[in-house]
Amino acid sequence: MSDWLDRQAERQELSKAVAKARRAVWLAYGALLVLLIASGLWHYFQQHAQAAALLVRILPLVLFLPTLLMRRRRGHIWLTALGLLYVLQGAMIVSKGGGSVLVFAEIVAAGALAVAAFCYVRWRGRLDRNAS
Repeated sequence: MSDWLDRQAERQELSKAVAKARRAVWLAYGALLVLLIASGLWHYFQQHAQAAALLVRILPLVLFLPTLLMRRRRGHIWLTALGLLYVLQGAMIVSKGGGSVLVFAEIVAAGALAVAAFCYVRWRGRLDRNAS
């Protein structure tokens, strides 16, 4: 009986952790999307880039929206990788002397997205293994 209660308590804790990670993924996703749009519009209005550059920057992130809505674990693994790519993109922009407040905010948001998606995958995997 005690073993069963322990498993139920662990399952509840994992459910809370998964819910918290999911909220963090949505928050970081939204923040990164808003920052990418703001940065793209800034460069567009400053005549540094064309409208296609904005689309190229946000399209990979927008394509992951069904993954978030359907709560696919495998998609969140790829979302982790995408977050890391955005971090690397920001680091390259900073290394070329293009560091602005928006770029640093994008790096932070992309890093948060990668970490939150990774945590979601990890805790969701534990919860799924616990349920079976």
